[in-house]
Amino acid sequence: MSTTFKDLNSGKTHRALTKDIGGKGVCLVTEGVMERGIPLAIKIQLPDRAAPIAFLGDVVWSLPVDETRPGAKQPPVETGIRFVSIDPKDRALIRQFARLNALPTL
Repeated sequence: MSTTFKDLNSGKTHRALTKDIGGKGVCLVTEGVMERGIPLAIKIQLPDRAAPIAFLGDVVWSLPVDETRPGAKQPPVETGIRFVSIDPKDRALIRQFARLNALPTL
């Protein structure tokens, strides 16, 4: 899913892709490793929803992925973000989305 986030320390806005989402937070694929604890203002566009879901979160972990893409200067980074402040209705929408789109276990 298309995601934008603003680093509230630096004021810079970035784009990312959502890898995983659930009731407690989200995992984003970001361009670089992010420091733990950085506060973020995030907007995620769920499919079939006109307006994005906006919330505040902070970085819990951020690690490079071992795979490299052809022509990529650096490996992609997965960044885990926990919800700090989110409207309960939006959290319910995210939980519902996660339940309906969960991959089956093998």
